[in-house]
Amino acid sequence: MNIGVAYDNGQIAQNLGGCKTVLIVTVEEREPVGKRLATVEGEGTTALIRLVNAEKIDVLICGALGLAIRNALELIGVLLVPGCQGSPEEAVASFIIGEKQGDPTLLEIGREEDPDDPMACIHDCGKCAGCGPIELLRQIPVEEVE
Repeated sequence: MNIGVAYDNGQIAQNLGGCKTVLIVTVEEREPVGKRLATVEGEGTTALIRLVNAEKIDVLICGALGLAIRNALELIGVLLVPGCQGSPEEAVASFIIGEKQGDPTLLEIGREEDPDDPMACIHDCGKCAGCGPIELLRQIPVEEVE
């Protein structure tokens, strides 16, 4: 299992949306066996989601997060532990032993800007019928029925 921690200057990053570094701890049989720092390449929440997916992170410990990134991470099967602060290593150790931490209701409500999501579908799912289908439908000419 890979446990990711939003990381900023040796502490848990207070805002997941602005996080540029993730501490990844590999755990086998409830024992940590390795850790490394990974840099988020790019800007916005899409870049962070790509990193989480590429690094096969199963659990993500963080501070505050927005609704859109929460929904996207949960869609790809990431267990979120929001509302945490302090030492990343202590947070991972607490998770491994099953100690309750953080605040699962913590969300920053507001518009999240992401240059890789120009239609803002991931941020306001009521806007369209999904990324792609609406654009494809717009490109298909309407045929006359006789």
